[in-house]
Amino acid sequence: MKPSFPMTTQGMKPVQITDVTPYYVGSGLFVKIQTDQGVNGWGEADRAGAAGVVQHIINRIKEHVVGRDLFDAEPILTDMYYRSDDMGRGGLITSAISGIDMALWDARGKLLDVPVYKLLGGAFRKQIPLYGSFSRDDGENTPLDMARIAEEFVQLGYKAVKARMDIRQYDVDPDPDPTFPVVREIRQAIGYDFPLYVDANNGYSASRAIDVGKRLYEEFGVSVFEEPVGYTNYADLAEVSASLSGIQIAAGEHEYTRWQFRDLILQGQPDVVNPDLLRSGGLTEGKKIAAIVEAFDLPISVHSTRPTLGTAAHLHFTASILNADRPQEHSGPRKAPGLWDLFENRLDVKDGMLGVPELPGLGLVVNEQAMEQAARDR
Repeated sequence: MKPSFPMTTQGMKPVQITDVTPYYVGSGLFVKIQTDQGVNGWGEADRAGAAGVVQHIINRIKEHVVGRDLFDAEPILTDMYYRSDDMGRGGLITSAISGIDMALWDARGKLLDVPVYKLLGGAFRKQIPLYGSFSRDDGENTPLDMARIAEEFVQLGYKAVKARMDIRQYDVDPDPDPTFPVVREIRQAIGYDFPLYVDANNGYSASRAIDVGKRLYEEFGVSVFEEPVGYTNYADLAEVSASLSGIQIAAGEHEYTRWQFRDLILQGQPDVVNPDLLRSGGLTEGKKIAAIVEAFDLPISVHSTRPTLGTAAHLHFTASILNADRPQEHSGPRKAPGLWDLFENRLDVKDGMLGVPELPGLGLVVNEQAMEQAARDR
C-alpha cells in the first residue's frame, strides 16, 4: 500500500504540524491537529470539571507542537511535559497533553492509512470485553435505581458491572454507609454468580475499608474493590491490600505520569491498575505506563468514562498491550449520547464487547462542521 504523503529519495518527507485547536463541546473537550499534508487528527482531553482551564493550557503548550514533525512522538511529548512543568506536573496539565498526543496519533494513522493499534505494536486482541460502570450520582440514584441499571448492563451482555459509591474524601466513613444497601439490591437483581465490582471513590479510612472489603467479598461475592481509601495515601492502600484476600484492590485513575504509577505500585501495592489515558499523558505516555505495570505482573483495566474518542483511544491501547485482557470500563449508552452527533460513525457494543476500530487513525470520523458549530453555540 502506498503512503498518503510524498516521498523523497531520502525517505519520508517530514509532515509538519500547522495548528492545534481545542473544542469545548457539551461534556467533551476535543483537540484537532492540522498538518501541511491536509490531514487532521482528533483527540480528547479529560475536562475534569475545568474544561475552560484545560482549553487554555492547550493553547499555551501548542507552541511546543506547531511546526514540529508529526512523527516526532517522543520529543514532542517530552517538550510538552517539561516545558510546561511550571504550571504543574499532573491533572490539568497532563489532561491537555493527553488530548494533543491522541490527536497526533490519530493523524499519524490517517497519513499511513492504518489503525493506531498497528502503530502501537499490533494487537493482542481485536475484541475488548467490557464491564458496565455506573454511579450513585451523589445519592440521586437509589439502591433500586442502581439495581435496575445493573440489570440493563447484564441484559446488554456486559461481562461485569461496577457500582460507584461517590463517597469521596469529604465524606470518609459515612454513617449510614450507602454501600451495603446498594450492593444488596444489585445482588438481588443480578444474582450472586455475575461479576460485581465496587468503587468506593476514596471513601474509607484504612481500618473501615478492611472491614467493608471483607464483608463485600464474604457476604456479596464482590471481586474488585476500587480506590477504597484516599488516593493520596499509598500507605493506607497498601495496608488494605495486604489485609484482604480474595477481593482485588484496584487503583490508578488519579495517577498522571509513569513516575506516579511507579510509586503507586511500589508503595500502594494494588492488584489491578486503572490508568486513564485522557488524564495521564495520552497514548505515548500510556505505553510507558503499561510497560511499568507489566514489569510487576499486574493487569490493566482502564478508567474510561468518555464514550467517543476517549473510548476509541483506550480500545487501541488495550488491544496493543499484553496485560489488558480483563474487562475494561465502559459507561454504556447512558453516557453523553448527544456527543455522537459530532461523528459520522460510532462505537457499538455487541454482546458486551467493543471491536477495535479498523479505520485509519483512532477510527472515528469527526463531522468537523458539526464540531465547529457546536463549539460556537456552546
